[in-house]
Amino acid sequence: MRRIWAVTRQTFAQCLRMKVAAAFILLLAVALAAMPALMKGDGTLAGKIRTLLNYGTTLTALLLSTVTIFVSAAVVASDVADKQVFLVATKPLPRWQYVLGRWLGVVMLDVLLLGCAGGAIYVFTQVLRTRPALNPDDRRAVEMEVFTARRRVSPAPPDVTAAVQERVARLKDEGRYSDALEAYKLRTPGDPDKAEQMLLNQVRAEEATAVQSVPLGGVFLWRFDDVRVTGQERTGQGTVTAISPQGDALRIEAGPRLLGGLVYQGPVREQGIDGRVSRLEDTFFEVLFSLEDARRSTIATLTPGRQVELIADPTIQVSFKVSAAQSPPENMLPGLWQVLNPSTGLFYQEFRRDKASQPHTLTLSARTVDSQGRTEIRYVNMPFDVSGAGTSVTILSSDVAVLYRLGGFEWNYLKALAMVLMQLMFLAAAGVFAGTFLSFPVACLVVFAALPLGMAMEFMTMATTVSPIEAHPAMKQIGAAALAIVKMLLPDLTQTNPSESLVGGMSIAWATLGRAAALTVGLRAAVVLGAACLVFSRRELARVQV
Repeated sequence: MRRIWAVTRQTFAQCLRMKVAAAFILLLAVALAAMPALMKGDGTLAGKIRTLLNYGTTLTALLLSTVTIFVSAAVVASDVADKQVFLVATKPLPRWQYVLGRWLGVVMLDVLLLGCAGGAIYVFTQVLRTRPALNPDDRRAVEMEVFTARRRVSPAPPDVTAAVQERVARLKDEGRYSDALEAYKLRTPGDPDKAEQMLLNQVRAEEATAVQSVPLGGVFLWRFDDVRVTGQERTGQGTVTAISPQGDALRIEAGPRLLGGLVYQGPVREQGIDGRVSRLEDTFFEVLFSLEDARRSTIATLTPGRQVELIADPTIQVSFKVSAAQSPPENMLPGLWQVLNPSTGLFYQEFRRDKASQPHTLTLSARTVDSQGRTEIRYVNMPFDVSGAGTSVTILSSDVAVLYRLGGFEWNYLKALAMVLMQLMFLAAAGVFAGTFLSFPVACLVVFAALPLGMAMEFMTMATTVSPIEAHPAMKQIGAAALAIVKMLLPDLTQTNPSESLVGGMSIAWATLGRAAALTVGLRAAVVLGAACLVFSRRELARVQV
């Protein structure tokens, strides 16, 4: 172990002295320093932070992958080319320990560079976090959709089995089923069963789209399970400082404990009456009640200077996107959202106007979820105005979900950096392996050729699955076999890119992290290192001449 550590330290120091490593480190530092000023996003503070996280982590992974390939290929190949390996060969150091120490030294460099780059990105995002938001909804998005770690729960897809069977029977009665099947057979020559399955999948997709559209006045209903809300309600006192002329809005000064549990458009209760935060500042907030609740004596009798007891509930979020058959006025679609706790009967509803075909978020009290993690959500398609005009709308089951907080941004960010490190550890192993039997330029070329294959794994899967009509079955089989070999040898580097999770504020599951560690490092990197040790132990470093 001591000998491996000695090689590791020497490799780490050697990597730091390499000019190519210094050039890429300087390039990464300049790029990260310039990003906060260059990234604009969609004009909102949340968009700017998302853009920084996306491009920052992606650029860091790309540049560090490049550095890793260069230095890992160089540490062994250059030793052989410069005859430096002879000094090692004369020492009581097994060759497998030399290879392992070289790999660990490169990994140590990756840990240092990734830590510095990741720390810089985190500092930049925290600085941006303190900047003024575009509006209260922008601030809510920053705190609840970016600097968080959420889990997404989707509803069960619609059951269209009966509709598909009825549609197939109708096509057969009309004599159109066999014609449609022949058209699909052209795509799958020699495989009629697969052609029929493709036709049934197309019918199922069309029927699923049909049931996910409702006319004016129609109702969507989704049921969600396994919504495991975390967090506890916060209680505190506040002082009423102002009341709106209608009496439905209160301005309340409160301490940091209570204010820290509030979010814009989030729930807050005063003596059992539910309200929503309509404004949130450092020392006060404003809460809006429905006109019916505002007339209750509990709210109607409040006066400025009065102390009130307040409760801030933990929250869940409903993300959705509504599409319209006809363009609504100003592209705004009216809709009524109703949420029910199936066990307690707690009912919440809110009328909203949202832009069509754009994602939106509805923030709700976690009391709408029962102890078993269940909740029911309805959406009523409302008319545009009092004239009763409206349009049919579509909400796909893939476009609606319940999200709830699992943890903080910091832990999620560290897991994201760990995902990137696993990618670098595999590339370091591949570079060391190539350097054991190839010259430095050729070793770099080989590993660089493997890098885009790992990044295009999803595209290659689609390309071999959806083949042109004229493709020969033998060619498809060869493509599938080649893809299987590539998948076995190389990790899917798109799966180790955490930018999408960070941008969406989605939690990276420990199971996902563990699976990536087992497959990328524990299996593939270990196999590549084993091959490197075997090749280098059998390599003839010098030939004795007499």
